[in-house]
Amino acid sequence: MTQQEHDLTAQQLLEAQQALDVAAFNGILSLAIVLRKRNLLTDVETEGLHDIMSKPLLLAGNADNPVVQDAQHNLDQLFALLVDHR
Repeated sequence: MTQQEHDLTAQQLLEAQQALDVAAFNGILSLAIVLRKRNLLTDVETEGLHDIMSKPLLLAGNADNPVVQDAQHNLDQLFALLVDHR
């Protein structure tokens, strides 16, 4: 599907992308929590997942964006809790 098929505004596209990002973020963290509770995800694997999720946020052009910085901070905090509360 393209923007023309739905005739979306730039704001609607941005909002849709943000909603999809939050859904993916929540899904990955929820899965990580379940795997950790079942002892199927180690500390090293959890830290690796955090690193993979952080890379796009740390890229030039993203790292200076205050919204991205907030997302990175939240990601860091959630993964720290995930590792600490096994």
